[in-house]
Parts: sequence; structure tokens; C-alpha cells
Amino acid sequence: MVVMETIAKRQRDTYISTLNHDLKIPTIAQIRALELLLDESMGSINSAQKEIINSTLDSCRYMYEMLSTITNTYKYENKDFILDCEKIEVLRFVDSCFENSLKKMQDKNIKVLLRSKDSFLNIFADRVQLQKALQNLIDYCVTNAYENTNIICELKRARDEENIFISLVFESPYISAEKLKNMFNMYSTPSEKMDKVGSGLSLYLAKQIIEAHNGEIIVESNEKNFSSYNIKLPAC
Repeated sequence: MVVMETIAKRQRDTYISTLNHDLKIPTIAQIRALELLLDESMGSINSAQKEIINSTLDSCRYMYEMLSTITNTYKYENKDFILDCEKIEVLRFVDSCFENSLKKMQDKNIKVLLRSKDSFLNIFADRVQLQKALQNLIDYCVTNAYENTNIICELKRARDEENIFISLVFESPYISAEKLKNMFNMYSTPSEKMDKVGSGLSLYLAKQIIEAHNGEIIVESNEKNFSSYNIKLPAC
């Protein structure tokens, strides 16, 4: 039994190494080459060519994000991670995460209303890892929110003074209680997955990262087409 587990682990490690080296590196090279073409570093291009290159670049970036999600999910599944925590000012941190999703929001004419009930809210967390989690959740919100609407992001300290909440509220199709229960599962049936390909794994990773920070995420959806994501994290 132990031998079989060792062989299985070795196979998983080989698979992850293949993703990291044989797929991620060529994808990065493709992204850099396409960015050079768009910057016209290799010569001028017309609008039709720019549109094709932009579309291909988006596809390559999405592929890179998916590969990163898969490898990071494996690390959290196997407890093979070390959090490099630091004091983080929540308002600036959240604002920078939304900045990274600016293009996606502009495509759907979605605006962000960022509100904070406290002047200074700080957490002790791994900035890189927590950004991945929050970015995945923001991307989900933008993907599923109705066009021409707002995402309301509210930051506040919990009543116990020991935690802070990052709440994301937006208009979207109603999500049943059953789907809410399963949406953060690593494995789910196609009907349980979100519209965006790979979002199930992204949401699963977000939950793992938040829980690794001794936090939790609570999701709600009502029949008035409003969804809310409440992320609770220890304050410092």
C-alpha cells in the first residue's frame, strides 16, 4: 500500500513538473512575442491584425492562468506551501486587485463602488497568495454579473474586532442553494460548474487560500438577483 502511494505521488509530481516546465514556459514565450507584436517593436501592424493578436494574447494569458491555478491547487491539496505573511492595508490591497480586472469590467461596462467603514483595516497575510484568491473571486463576479451594473465592495471590521470582512455584492442570475453548496468543490458535474471554463477550480483554490489564512468565505444569493461573497479574515 505504501509503495503504491509513493508511486502515485511520484506520478503526480511528474505531472505537475510537466505543467510547470513544458507548458508554462512556452506559454510565457508566446505571451512575450505577442506583446512585442502589439507594441509594433517588429514593425507596424493594421487594426485587423491587432484584433487577431489581441484575441490570441488573451487566450495565451488565460492558458497561463489556468496552468498556474492547477499547479497551485496541487500545492494546497498536498499542504506543500509556505505562507510569507506581512501586514497589509486592506483598502489599497483590494483596490489593486480590482485594477487587475479593469479590462474585463470595461468590456461589460461594470463599475466598482469601494466602500470602507473604517479608515484603516489591516490583515496579516501572504500578499501574493491572497491576491490570487481575491482575484479569482473578482473575476467570477465580473464574469457572472449583469452588464451595465455595479459591484459593491464593502470593507468593515467584525463586531468581535478580531476579524474583518471583504464583501462583494453584485447583480447576477439566481444561484440555487444546491449550487451554492457545491460551487467551491474541486470536482463537480458539468451542470454545477459556472459559465466560465475552469472557474470551478479557481473558486476551489480561492477557498483553500482563504482557509489557509484562518479565514472563511460565505456566499449568498437571493431571488432578487443579488449575490454576495463575504470573506472573513483575521485582523491585525
